[in-house]
Amino acid sequence: MLIGADELHQRLAESDLVILDCRFRLSDPDWGNQMYQKSHIPGAYYFDLERDLSSPKHEHGGRHPLPDLDVFANKLGHAGVTDTSTVVVYDSGEGMATRAWWLARYVGLDDVLVLDGGYQAWLDAGYPCSTQAPPLVDRDYDPDIQHGWVVDAQEVRRIVAGQADAILIDARAHDRYSGEVEPIDAVAGHIPGAVNYPWQNGLNEKGMWKAERMQKARFSEVLAEKLPIVVYCGSGVTACADIFALKLAGAKTVRLYAGSWSDWISYRENPVAKS
Repeated sequence: MLIGADELHQRLAESDLVILDCRFRLSDPDWGNQMYQKSHIPGAYYFDLERDLSSPKHEHGGRHPLPDLDVFANKLGHAGVTDTSTVVVYDSGEGMATRAWWLARYVGLDDVLVLDGGYQAWLDAGYPCSTQAPPLVDRDYDPDIQHGWVVDAQEVRRIVAGQADAILIDARAHDRYSGEVEPIDAVAGHIPGAVNYPWQNGLNEKGMWKAERMQKARFSEVLAEKLPIVVYCGSGVTACADIFALKLAGAKTVRLYAGSWSDWISYRENPVAKS
């Protein structure tokens, strides 16, 4: 699930290696592409959260709905992805790389790795960077959708009502979960019954992913329940970081509420909790 900067550097010449730069800031949507143009890992393609890893928002579905999967698969193909590719994704600690990791696996890719420590780890290792975007490839990738990995608002309502057995995890910062602040969405609070595991807590102070034993300790209470897990955040992006950490911890059935909090509150009848 993880690859270090040293190993990535050693494998750069591999013909079946595809690298995706996913740097993005919600507060400055052009920042990631600007940083990519200034400097990126040689051979990396830029995948933008809002243009490539999401589809346009509507009344429901949240702020970052999942992309059209055929369009996304086509973009993967243009980056040279095949069924046998090793895909490496990275960001600069914004939590975007794991969205790409999750999506790539959702459309059927098996070998998808996250660069541990992100772009900063590459820079810290002193490896060369590039300003040249690689050419697009005339290739299609045929998606193999992993049905059952996503839940919608109706399924979450069943969980809240006790009609479906699952643990709801809210991946946002605690002050957003508690409803103390809400810098993005129109309503503050969380889905009733959800427990809070901020996604940033899966990383250490250097932006490296905490070891498997630490992830197991972090999620020990929910793992002990042996129930399916559903993760959400504000719009289904950083929830993927908690899914990644849960998978590091050995969790089996973990699904994404893709629309997340921004979708939940788009239905006025849905209950909201604060604590």
